[in-house]
Amino acid sequence: MQNVLDQLLDHLYCGVFILSVQKPDGSLNDAHGDGQLQSSSWHSQPYLDLKFTSVNSVFIEFVYVFAGDSNKQRDNFLGRSPDHCLPQELAQLLNIHAYRCWQTQQPIEFTALMSTSENAISLALQIHLSLKTDHEAGEQIIVGTCQNITKTVAERSPQTGQETADKKFTHLISESTDAFVVVDQQGVVRYVNRAAEVLFGCEAENIIGETFGLPVVVGESTKVDIINRGTMTPAEMRVSETFDKDRMVYVVASLRDVSERKQVEESLQLRERAIAASSNGIVITDATKPDNPMIYVNPSFERITGYSAAEVIGKDCRFLQGRDRHQIGILDLRKAIQEQRECHAVLLNYRKDGTPFWNDLYISPVFNEYGDLTNYIGIQTDITEQVKSTQRLLESEERLRTVLTSIKEGITFSDDTGYFAIFNAGMENLTGYAIAEANASRDFSCFLYPDRTEHDKALLRLQHLQETGKGETVETRIRHKDGTFKDVLVSTKLMTYKGKRMYLSSYYDITERKKVEMQLRYQNERERLLNAILLKIQCELNLEQILTITVKEAQELLRIDRVVIYQFQEDWSGKFVVEAVNDPLLSILGETISDSCFQKNHELRHYLVSHIDDVHSVDITPCHREMLESLQIKANIAVSISFGGTLWGLLIAHQCFMARHWEEFEIDLLRQLANHVAIAIQQVQLFERVQDLNRNLECQVADRTQQLERSLSQLERALLKEKELNELKSQFISRASHEFRTPLATIQTASDLLRNYSHKMSEEKKLERIDKIQREVKGMTNLLEEVLIIGKTESGKFKLNLEVIDLEAFCLENIEESKLLGSGKHQIILKNINAPKQILIDAKFLRQIISNLLSNAIKYSPNGGEVIFTIAQTQESTPKLVLEFQDHGIGIPELDQEKIFEHFYRAHNVGMIGGTGLGMAIIKNSIDILGGTVQLVSSEERGTNIKVKLPMTIHNNS
Repeated sequence: MQNVLDQLLDHLYCGVFILSVQKPDGSLNDAHGDGQLQSSSWHSQPYLDLKFTSVNSVFIEFVYVFAGDSNKQRDNFLGRSPDHCLPQELAQLLNIHAYRCWQTQQPIEFTALMSTSENAISLALQIHLSLKTDHEAGEQIIVGTCQNITKTVAERSPQTGQETADKKFTHLISESTDAFVVVDQQGVVRYVNRAAEVLFGCEAENIIGETFGLPVVVGESTKVDIINRGTMTPAEMRVSETFDKDRMVYVVASLRDVSERKQVEESLQLRERAIAASSNGIVITDATKPDNPMIYVNPSFERITGYSAAEVIGKDCRFLQGRDRHQIGILDLRKAIQEQRECHAVLLNYRKDGTPFWNDLYISPVFNEYGDLTNYIGIQTDITEQVKSTQRLLESEERLRTVLTSIKEGITFSDDTGYFAIFNAGMENLTGYAIAEANASRDFSCFLYPDRTEHDKALLRLQHLQETGKGETVETRIRHKDGTFKDVLVSTKLMTYKGKRMYLSSYYDITERKKVEMQLRYQNERERLLNAILLKIQCELNLEQILTITVKEAQELLRIDRVVIYQFQEDWSGKFVVEAVNDPLLSILGETISDSCFQKNHELRHYLVSHIDDVHSVDITPCHREMLESLQIKANIAVSISFGGTLWGLLIAHQCFMARHWEEFEIDLLRQLANHVAIAIQQVQLFERVQDLNRNLECQVADRTQQLERSLSQLERALLKEKELNELKSQFISRASHEFRTPLATIQTASDLLRNYSHKMSEEKKLERIDKIQREVKGMTNLLEEVLIIGKTESGKFKLNLEVIDLEAFCLENIEESKLLGSGKHQIILKNINAPKQILIDAKFLRQIISNLLSNAIKYSPNGGEVIFTIAQTQESTPKLVLEFQDHGIGIPELDQEKIFEHFYRAHNVGMIGGTGLGMAIIKNSIDILGGTVQLVSSEERGTNIKVKLPMTIHNNS
């Protein structure tokens, strides 16, 4: 816009300049009290902060002459103060009168004179200043115009004689930047000034006396080319006549170097072409005429509107508005024209063919040297596509806002200042605050996070998001308006929206989920601790040790003063047989209760569970309360230990120093412990009976042995066989009592849980418990089958039953059965090297070998482990069947490998992995019966390889 303004100003015949104005830091002094500001005291006076924002070429030319400097350019003025780019005298005058113009807000006019050392006037400028307001920039400006009145001033100056005038004339033309040549009537050069010497490239003495070779016509202006040392310089020559004191006629030729002006004109032409080629429509109107008719339009205006220049020149611009004469932009435009200021407006216009388009219009007024408005320059841009794009964006935003508002979860969309553009209904429900309340707060996060630590954490998360740009999802707690807290899942993302950094956050209420998770976590922890206690109980066969473990673990789990086990006698008296207590002074171990009140109190003998939160407020019999107080009991839980319809005792938790509200899980925990204690007592009693049976059996065996020793020698072999059988039975009874106890306890536990808590369990949990019962039952069944197999093979009561089988299908069937018995996480790979398709063999014993070896490989391998089962035949004259099993499990220690095929023998590294110790014995017996051999290679922690070779008969269908 500034370039266009400069071009227009350059076409004016007067000098024009524009100064921006900043408020002064004081007031100027009126030294003489006559309203005239004194330049002599300028440096002691405050002044306006003035900066040139525009100057035209005529003003620059005046300054050249005034300063005697021809090197100044437009850029030397723009953005600089008068003190830095004008001669000192002119700058002082301009600053003083600019202040007066600003102070009085009235136009100011003054004259600036440039004199020579002989007081001759070389240049006189009449300067007019007026104060204006730049509404677009929001600042005041001073518009100045200046005219050359040197001739007028010279005519008014008194004449002091012909000699003085000659001196003034000589000085004037000698110091002028124009070349002056004085020629007599014969065409001989009589005088040249210094500028002429420079222009012609010759000294004066080489020119004076010579004939002036250029054609001279008085009163005309001629363009000539001057040759200066081989260089052509364009010049403009004006010719006039003058007379000396003797009334002799002389011709004065004034030559001005116009090479710089020619460059300027070319530059102006280039600017005009640029305006014509601009993609913006440019309009210039005549503000001196009614309705501001257009006097110029560029081709882009014609392209945008569809009207040619000939159709619109002389018309006002209102016809582009069609019937839409009441647009807001038009009202702003009219007001700006009335106030003679710049204006920017967006209008809906219509092309020649009637199609509408959106016009981004900027107009600027142009003033002459007297401050009068002469023209308006308008720049228009077709922004139709931008408006349509904005409308589509607004529609998209409205749809997005509707979607975000209807989402159940809390959604916010805010900027860096914390202002919420979106604060949906879900967020209002979640926090209790409306969007107006959220925006009214300086920092809404202070409402959500009243705790300083949590608030700082939220700020750190926001800072991390700003630094990295990576969104994150966190769990946190926020406070509702009513003071309650809610657990929420907060996800925040950083994005750019309309050039601003924005934050899109979603708040998902997980309060209920957190409660459920906490309950499940608490329940899992309780089950874990309970299972740990039960494992310790199950691993013990000593009743006293079992009871001690129970009370100790229960006390630590409940964090209570005392836990005891009370055992009833036949007369319903009893004593505390074991306890775990914090303070030895609270010990009641060994105390007996034989009080008649207690013995007659059916509440204490027939309930399953009883709990008292406060012994002083509960409704119980006086004698019962008295007994509790005598034992220093403030609150308690008592659970019966019973089995087989017999009440064996009580498991009791005592709070001795204060009342206590018992939670349901605490009561349930003690009940489960009591049930397992009852099972453990049954197991111990069963074990003791088994031990008695063993002792009796051993006595019988000893007696039988003594009898056999006295028998005949032919009975010695039978005696040894009988002894081995009895030892096997003894081992079986001992092992069975141990192997049956654990699965029975597991079955009991699972069934109790299903019976009492099935209504609280998910279907998945129910199936898990049922599967556990079925696995334990199947394990016990397998144990019995293994014992029966051992018994048959040891007694020789078997008969080979040969049959034809499809070997590979048979092996695959066994693999699938083994997978079902295992966890299902192992990978079993069958490799058939060169085995025959069908063989004749006893399938029952072959199945015993394959299934037991696969079961061992799976059992002692990690979950997800790989088991390779290979079948092949040897290359002997009589081929044998080769079965090879390779796993990568725990392996068999070298010291155990020799005894691994013995009955009930298990390696030392099996740990908690279940087993009877009969599997390898069954495998060995089955291989022996089939007449085969077995080879075992194992390395601890690396795995085991077992290779079995069996005789076989290959069956051909033919």
